[in-house]
Amino acid sequence: MTNVIMRKIIQVFSKIKCQNGMTLIEIIVVVTIISIMSMVAVPKISGIFSNKRENVAIFTGIIARTFDDSFLHERINYLVIHLYNGGDRAGKNFLKSDDDVFRRSNGLSIVNLKDGIFIDNNRKIFSHKAFNDSFKIEEVLLGSGENIQNGNIMIPFYPQGFSDNAIIHLIANDDEKISIRIFKHLKEPKVFPGYIVFENNF
Repeated sequence: MTNVIMRKIIQVFSKIKCQNGMTLIEIIVVVTIISIMSMVAVPKISGIFSNKRENVAIFTGIIARTFDDSFLHERINYLVIHLYNGGDRAGKNFLKSDDDVFRRSNGLSIVNLKDGIFIDNNRKIFSHKAFNDSFKIEEVLLGSGENIQNGNIMIPFYPQGFSDNAIIHLIANDDEKISIRIFKHLKEPKVFPGYIVFENNF
């Protein structure tokens, strides 16, 4: 479809070279073709950017709500970060869970420990969130110095109003690197362009 449109534009402009000017019909054709191309291209481009912003907002919003829920309901919530590259780290071979929580990939879950089993938080706003391939959770840096690139990472949020330090590295739209930094004593995480590490930022 796009190739056909481009050929039409080339034909119109090659005619213009041979003549002194454009007829009214030729101008209408060119304007129509450009309008059609912009209607096809612009939504795709804006969709890419809005999708990235929306996913970052969802990601940071879940973290902030997890902090609030732990504090207000006096319970430990575990933010489970399912990396794009799955695996068994903190997974099914190590911890018991219902509904295959630790088999998930490229998403976020909020779980609680009940009778030795990790179960999904029963609040609707904490339903498991899976991201598509245009928004990949690549790795997590923990305050302890670990750099984890596959499996599941659990970050506890305590009722006393703190969590663990962590930096999450994401890739949006195949090449845009983003970091989300969780601060131990802060509710709101911060978003940084590029990949940051603990040493050169904090």
